[in-house]
Amino acid sequence: MNKTQLVIDYILKEIEHGTIRQGQRLPSCRKLAEKLGINKITVNKAYAELEESHLVYSIPCSGFYLIRNHAEPTLSRDSVDFKTIRPEENLIPYREFTHVINTSVDRYQNGLFYYEYSGCHPPLREELKTFFEKDGIYTPSERILITSGAQQAIAIAFQTLFKNCSGKLLVEVPTYGLALDLAKQLDIPMVGIPRSIDGYDLNQLECLFKSGDIKAFYVIPRNQNPTGFSLDEKTKHHVAALSQYYGVRIIEDDYLSALRSKGNSLPIHYYDTKKSTIHIRSFSKTFMPGIRIGVAVLPEDLSHEIMQLKRLMDLNTSQLPQAALQLFIQSGMYARHNLKIRRIYKKKLMFARRILESLAPPDLFWYVPEEGIFIWMILPPGMTALALEERLKPQGIYIMPAADCYLPSQNHSVHDLTTSHIPSRAIRLCLSGVPLKDLDALTQILQEIRTATDLSE
Repeated sequence: MNKTQLVIDYILKEIEHGTIRQGQRLPSCRKLAEKLGINKITVNKAYAELEESHLVYSIPCSGFYLIRNHAEPTLSRDSVDFKTIRPEENLIPYREFTHVINTSVDRYQNGLFYYEYSGCHPPLREELKTFFEKDGIYTPSERILITSGAQQAIAIAFQTLFKNCSGKLLVEVPTYGLALDLAKQLDIPMVGIPRSIDGYDLNQLECLFKSGDIKAFYVIPRNQNPTGFSLDEKTKHHVAALSQYYGVRIIEDDYLSALRSKGNSLPIHYYDTKKSTIHIRSFSKTFMPGIRIGVAVLPEDLSHEIMQLKRLMDLNTSQLPQAALQLFIQSGMYARHNLKIRRIYKKKLMFARRILESLAPPDLFWYVPEEGIFIWMILPPGMTALALEERLKPQGIYIMPAADCYLPSQNHSVHDLTTSHIPSRAIRLCLSGVPLKDLDALTQILQEIRTATDLSE
């Protein structure tokens, strides 16, 4: 028996005896070489053969890991949820937020338990004015509207702009699925423009604006849902300029701005010199999902109308969580929390990227951003996202097929992979609620993709 085969047999026996479990790191080349009395190069060669056989995968500067096998029971966890957008339980600052809730009750007392018809807790409005200025958004405090989540802000914007049933809504393809559902419910006609890693075809965008049919453009410029793509500054500037020139209203959904670490990344609102953009943010995706606080920065010409519509919907957003959020931001706890979250999510993305670089089949399109929470995939031809979802469920792995993020007319279209527009094969994986230790479940996903691809050939 040659020495390479000796190493392979040793590893296979360790797997059989349960010494090396799925997802676990193999012994280092140096340690195994010393144990077996052979050269490190021989061990590395054996590991490379195991990798070619899809039994292990390598991560640069980390080592080799045993691929998860769906036939082998997973003892360490019940499920891995790549579908839901919510932080890990241990990353939600319960204790700190409980403290500011108690402090806000002591400070504001009865004032928190009456209706506030301005649509906002006044101290929070002032705090947000300063908070937004750090991100290039300059607005009077009276144009800041607090909503019951970003979803309500989107709904109010759609209802206000399309109340007379005139004009069309331009959306990115793909985009946030609930925004599409909302527009359909309101009978708003929609037109799509492909969103790629590089942004848009700006000539196509100008043609759409120039047609005169487009009344508003719903856009997610940074950390787009579902793709994770972000527009560069030149494109954002161009979008703002075109919208002003052709009189198209921008509805900017900046729901994940809390994860922005690059100081030179600015919202479209910054480039909009006329300040006609409706800028929307969320405080739930990285912080406290249950507080349901969204914010809309309103243009002067729509401010009164939108605030009146908000009042007719629910009188006001609950004052207590608003007061607590104001103290949480003012104390610096919110900034520290976001810094912690960004570091953790960056580690997750780096780890996921290494796995994909090592194991992804060549005909799988995938994208992992530098910052954010999403991985975007387009499966190889012959495989659908729904089929993969069903194969993974028995293994306790949950993914999100992304066909609902496309306009209905495009649900069965086949487009160029560079724009990632193949709805039935599109998948969004969310890392926010998945602990770093469970991210090796990506290897199971990739193994299922590879297996299905091999069977279809």
